[in-house]
Formats: sequence, C-alpha cells, structure tokens
Amino acid sequence: MRRLGLMEATLTSSEYTYGFSVDERKGIYNFDCSGMTYWVLKKATPRAAAALRWGLEQRPLARDIYRRIASIPVESPRHGWRRIPRVDALEPGDVIAWIKPKVIQSPNTGHVGFVVLPPARVPGYDNAYLVRFTDSTRLLHDDDTRQGRNGFGKGTILLVSDPETGAPVAYGWVGLKWRAFETDIALGRPLE
Repeated sequence: MRRLGLMEATLTSSEYTYGFSVDERKGIYNFDCSGMTYWVLKKATPRAAAALRWGLEQRPLARDIYRRIASIPVESPRHGWRRIPRVDALEPGDVIAWIKPKVIQSPNTGHVGFVVLPPARVPGYDNAYLVRFTDSTRLLHDDDTRQGRNGFGKGTILLVSDPETGAPVAYGWVGLKWRAFETDIALGRPLE
C-alpha cells in the first residue's frame, strides 16, 4: 500500500500501454494492468513478484498472475503468497486477478490490480461487494480518479461471491452500474 500511495502522490502522467515506461522521479507511470502489478510487487514484495515470473520468458500477464495465485493451497502460503478464499476476507494490498470472459472481445488475457479498501457488502445482497481497486486501465470504473485520462488510478468494482463458499465468481467493471461477468477469479495476498 505504501508503494501505491507513493505512486499516487507523485503521479504527473500515466498512460495505459502494453509497453513499459516508468520514471518515479518525474511521476511518469506508463504500463498495462499486469505491468503495473508486477512492477509494484517487485518493489514491495520481491519474492511474490519472482514467483509470478517462474517458468515464463516474459513478464507475467493477467492470466499468469491468476494461475499462480489460484494454484496456491488455501491452507498454506507458498512462494511469498497466501491465497484468499473469500471475497469478504480481502484487505488493502491484496491482489485480484481474473481471466477474460469469453464474451469480451479483447486481446487482453484478463485483468489484475490491488484492493485499496476492505470490501463493502451491497445492501440487500449477501454475496455482492463493492471493492475500491487500483489498477492501470483504459476503461474507467465507478467513481474513478482518472477522469479524462487512462493509466494508473483508482475506481470501484463489484465482486460477486458464491453464496455458500464466499469464493469470487463474477466481477462488475463499473460497480453496480453495469452487468457482472462470470469468470475465474483469484484473490491473493503478497507476503514477502
């Protein structure tokens, strides 16, 4: 969370791009969602970041981050990560990664970013939560800080959980303002 706060405090320019260009002194942060997540983890929790890259020839994409987190047994942390089984157990600094639903036309493999605030249950629903989320994106979330631009910022998404297990089963990109998409979602806590 300190690293994300520092980025927000020094931000002068950010653009969502598949390339990667960061100049911390000038406050320039240009990357996609997985590039941002991997860069933040390398700075804050190097062991967790290294685990994401194992066996890959390039930096991890959203699907790679999802797969690594999803492969961790809930009962035992591994390689600098703890998998979080329930949406209501998320804490600031946790990572949410999902696979792109088949109905969405996009070259992206999914999406990934960090939880900023604990999930807030949607009134009247036992298994729907609004989550303040920081990421790098072209498409804004609800109550987004990126007004008029893209790249690094914060917004609110929706996570829907299985009513019996509490595991995430769907996300809503724009909080409650648009439909939710069912897909595979992994929740992880970087530890070291």
